[in-house]
Amino acid sequence: SSLQAAHAPVARGAALAAPRPRRIAGALLALRAAVDALAPLRSKRSDGGIGDAAHASRGSDHNPWVVEGGKGIVTAIDITHDADGGCDGHRLAESLRAGRDDRIKYVIWNRRIFSATVQPWQWRPYTGANPHDHHVHVSVGSEPAQFDEARPWQVGV
Repeated sequence: SSLQAAHAPVARGAALAAPRPRRIAGALLALRAAVDALAPLRSKRSDGGIGDAAHASRGSDHNPWVVEGGKGIVTAIDITHDADGGCDGHRLAESLRAGRDDRIKYVIWNRRIFSATVQPWQWRPYTGANPHDHHVHVSVGSEPAQFDEARPWQVGV
């Protein structure tokens, strides 16, 4: 449908002709705001959103693969593990797993990953180069009802 074409993911590895305006998915901004409200003094040292050049060189949801309204949508964020500052990565990741929110595509934390589709909601080993032990990586789906649904998140930190 034309709606699907308007927000279809760009083929991974496809070069964009010119830089496109980009933004972080609204659902992820709502998640970060919920975490910040629960842990206002947390460190943000390992927080991340829009990918850097290293991310751009590989498939990553930190890249704006999804296009909506002429803007690239980044469908991943990283939230810093800072137990002393009130944001424990294990508690955050477990609360996301337990909540089974339909916006979640996958979550990576401390050498483990779970997703909504592959062995749904079960932790599996993660063997990527970055062990994700300084931050929790959260990716949301590529449909607007997933990436821009800003309803409250049920999270614990």
